[in-house]
Parts: sequence; structure tokens; C-alpha cells
Amino acid sequence: MSTTNTLREKKLFNLIAIGDEAAFEELFNLYVPQLQQVIYPIVRSDTAVQDIAQEVFLNLWLGRDRLPAVEVPQLWIFRIAYNHSFRYLRRHKLPHVVDWNLDDADLISTETEDAVNGAEVNRLIREAISQLPEQGRKIFEMNRLSGMKPADIAGELQISIQGVRNSLTRSAKSVRDYLSEHGIKIPLILLLFFK
Repeated sequence: MSTTNTLREKKLFNLIAIGDEAAFEELFNLYVPQLQQVIYPIVRSDTAVQDIAQEVFLNLWLGRDRLPAVEVPQLWIFRIAYNHSFRYLRRHKLPHVVDWNLDDADLISTETEDAVNGAEVNRLIREAISQLPEQGRKIFEMNRLSGMKPADIAGELQISIQGVRNSLTRSAKSVRDYLSEHGIKIPLILLLFFK
């Protein structure tokens, strides 16, 4: 881990703390491939890897006011990813669960708060999805909830792949707008990424 990278990441953290979505997207694109390589050996499920990576960044965004205090962003992000991965294993009672002890008191104290925030966001996302037009809702659910790729959805619904992609983008923007109306602003990349 180089000092240059740490300084760059701290700068991104500071920008994210004030709501800079471009900085968030840069950090997201920088870390998601690394997180996927770290999370998969733990959970051994592509779907879980995507869900956990998304959860890590959702929590990072929702708790962005704490980011300026983080000394080493890379370690902090990986710690959160490990915690979410092992929580996933415990929640699903999988046999390869490893006992994971947290040393970071700040992380422990905010874990419940993050879970409550995440549950509220998930509830609002479900509400927003239910308000989408029928075709848009179906495409969004097939992609986000069932994990189908745009090409598979296009084949099943007998529409173009570009039509599926356009629908997913419109639906993600609609969900984002709904969240925003309820006081929750999250970067669009969290709703568009994966699948």
C-alpha cells in the first residue's frame, strides 16, 4: 500500500464526505474489482459477492460523515467487506463460517446504525420498485432480484438488449428519485451496477 494511494483515497473520502458523487464513483470503480476478489473466497457465491460489495458501498455512502476520520481507507474498506462477508456466512449458517472479531470500536458502535439505515433504504427501494410501470418493474426485478443478465431478459421478453438496458437505467433513476424524495440521496452507480 503506497503513501500516494493512501493520500489519493483520503482525498476521495473527504470529497465523498461532502457528497461528491464523482469521487464516490471513482472510489467505487477502484475498489469493486478488488473487493470481488476478496469476498468470493469467503462466501463462494457470485450473487452474494455482488450483494456484499453493493452493501459495503451503500454503508460507506450512508456513513460518509465519518470518512474524514479514517486514516487508511483501503484497510477500512476491506475490514467492512470482511465484516459483511462473515455476517453473510453467519446469517446463512454456512459451514465455512470463521469467527471474526472486530477490533475497531468505531466500527462496532456504528454497526447497528448502519443496519437500520440499510433496512430503511431497502424498504424504500422496494416501495419505489412497486411504483414502476409494469414492464419496467418486471425488467428491474428480473435483473436486480433474480440476477438475470440483460441479454437473457431480452430473450425471455422478446425485446432488444438495448431496450432492456434503457429500461434498467430509467428504473434506476426512478428509484433514485423516489429515495431522494424521502431524504435519502445515493449515487446512481449503486442502482445501476452489477448484473
